[in-house]
Amino acid sequence: TESGRDVKELLKEHAAAIKALEDALGGMPEEMDELWLLRYVLSFGATDVAKAAAAVRKAIEFRKNNAEWLRAARDENALPPRDAEVKEYIKVGRHKRATDGSVVFIVRSGVSRPSDALSAYSHDLLLKHQVFMAEQNYRLCDKYTRESGKLIKLISINDMTGIGFTTGHSDRRFMKIIGENSHTSEFCHPQLLKAMVVYNPPKIFQMLYSIGKLFISQKTFDKMAVCPGAGSMKKLKSVKDCPAASALFDPADLPTFLGGECTCASRGLNGCIANISNDRSTQFPLPADHAARVKAAK
Repeated sequence: TESGRDVKELLKEHAAAIKALEDALGGMPEEMDELWLLRYVLSFGATDVAKAAAAVRKAIEFRKNNAEWLRAARDENALPPRDAEVKEYIKVGRHKRATDGSVVFIVRSGVSRPSDALSAYSHDLLLKHQVFMAEQNYRLCDKYTRESGKLIKLISINDMTGIGFTTGHSDRRFMKIIGENSHTSEFCHPQLLKAMVVYNPPKIFQMLYSIGKLFISQKTFDKMAVCPGAGSMKKLKSVKDCPAASALFDPADLPTFLGGECTCASRGLNGCIANISNDRSTQFPLPADHAARVKAAK
């Protein structure tokens, strides 16, 4: 992995490939520079210029076609489309940074209701919500890369505590949305993901993994690290105790539901992700007007 490497060294090392990519594109694309092209070179290889150029063109076209809602992601504090409503079902958010500077994004799968979200909202809206967050995280990684001089990426932590056979997490419709987002990121957000840490995988994890493989890109799966949590046979008490993540996190910056010490109380929040209690380990009750939302979605 090139994560954390000195950007000047990487630009020098891949200067010829970056120039070849720029030439293949007929010049430097608007709003891009050598640092943007570097991530494409690292993802598609220095020798596959045609494939990298095709990905750049596809990304430019995608952003152009979706500018109406995607352009706001340039602001790191902007909210995705209908964020408050979607997060009544899907509990996700950024949380501080790892010890190497990586942006940290946490998914509290176990307390979320993906299947119910799909009953209340369209595939298109939920996909836009995910793509918006990926775009925002990508631009934030780019910002921190320029500030630090080191190549900064994203670490995604998926806390599966609470997932079971009846919680709706095996819904293939939602897996398809996750898959479409991962495939979009391949051409729009190269070199975004450093690692995808799965914490406290449930008994049905192998089934979820098998379904996910049908939709999610292989590049995403190649960066997955599985860390048994406190409820597993190995009984790791913290993400930090997992060999794949041990050097990445300071306990003070890790939420308590992942075995850390952070409660986010100092920020005036009820919890670290989606303003819900860190102690929550079961799904939230459905919104009182859920039935009305389902009816409106039909």
